[in-house]
Amino acid sequence: MEWNAELYDEQHGYVGAYGEALVQLVREEAERRGEEAGALRILDVGCGTGANLDALAEVGAVTGVDASPAMVERARRDHPGVEVVEADACALPFHDAFDVAFSNAVFHWIPDQVALLKSVAGALATGGLLVAEMGAHGNIARIEEGYAQALRKHSGDYAGRFCFPQEPAYRRLLGIAGFEVESMEAFDRPTPLAGGRDGLRLFAEQFFAKSLGLYRDEDRAAVLDDFERACEDELWDAGAGCWTADYRRLRFTARKVRAVRGAGGMGQLNVLGS
Repeated sequence: MEWNAELYDEQHGYVGAYGEALVQLVREEAERRGEEAGALRILDVGCGTGANLDALAEVGAVTGVDASPAMVERARRDHPGVEVVEADACALPFHDAFDVAFSNAVFHWIPDQVALLKSVAGALATGGLLVAEMGAHGNIARIEEGYAQALRKHSGDYAGRFCFPQEPAYRRLLGIAGFEVESMEAFDRPTPLAGGRDGLRLFAEQFFAKSLGLYRDEDRAAVLDDFERACEDELWDAGAGCWTADYRRLRFTARKVRAVRGAGGMGQLNVLGS
């Protein structure tokens, strides 16, 4: 998908803010290793516009990577002291190069979880730690259903592109990829959207841009109107004057304990199941 870096920063800045809890886990890893181990080598996988780069740079030597040229350009502009590389998370150009791989709200965008975890594991040194948060099973379920309803009214069909896994399946997938899970939790995070009455519409224009792009302007506006109506009863908070997204997150830490050369049976694992 084509990312609008400016819209992302203006409308979805909460994503980076929620990354602070993950940064704290990286700080704790640095404390466990101690000063004698030297500065942590940290890879921010899917760094976006760089919301967490400065905080990570306070902990160790950080490199950001993102597949979006627009995001990379913005991150380099706003964080000139940090190396930011344009690269696919499923084909990272690093080998045994980092002590920590950090990722906030990125993994659920990537359909090929097998390639993703193999790539991240390859970038980590043995003993390195993956610290990540992604959408969990049930994340934005009401939003997706409301959007699907709206598309059906306009002769469209919604095919969800996200990977929102259940905990047991993702634990297995991490294990097959050479990781040992140290912590994992799934939790609800109802999230107010910026933009007041337009907040849900702006959410769709960023995250459902591809399917909305198939409609002419007037038809796209009608789809968004119907989307709002489908979600209003459950997600519009009249008292607060904002939409509340039904976010559910999966946060985990997993340590690389072995290198895995082949897929090892990973290809058939349904990470959306249990």
